[in-house]
Amino acid sequence: MQAKEQQFKELFLSEYGRMYKAAYILLGDEDEAKDVVQDIFAKLWAGTVTIKEESQRTFLLTCVRNRCLNIIAHRQTHLEAIKFQTPEAIDGETYDEEIVEAVNRYVDERLTPQTSRIIKMHFNEDQSYKEISNSLGISLSAVNKHIVQGLRKLRSTFKNREA
Repeated sequence: MQAKEQQFKELFLSEYGRMYKAAYILLGDEDEAKDVVQDIFAKLWAGTVTIKEESQRTFLLTCVRNRCLNIIAHRQTHLEAIKFQTPEAIDGETYDEEIVEAVNRYVDERLTPQTSRIIKMHFNEDQSYKEISNSLGISLSAVNKHIVQGLRKLRSTFKNREA
């Protein structure tokens, strides 16, 4: 057991930074990136995943990429329901005009102009990340970063308000 612990510790120390950096680039969120890496190492420790020594780095980075893509897809699924011009039903709850107006005001006044523009293009105009990227001449990851940051700010501002 001691040898296994030592191998695991060495693997963790050698790969954690690289894995975290990849997750952070994909997700744009420190806590989520840390969670992704911790989840992968927890599965390794539990023995539910085994890897060959010669392909460790590639395997671990592939796990990070896949986990991050799952998180992004999950976000997308839940966020598609949010529109900033009319009330929408989200998880069975209907948001009234007052909250929609408050969200619109927040997007206009509190987010950076670029983030506000991207949020509106995506949610109000139903433009894909690729369409926004092409229209604004920025990368897909920049579009994702703006949307993630904007939504994080919206969530933290509105999470305690009642519908």
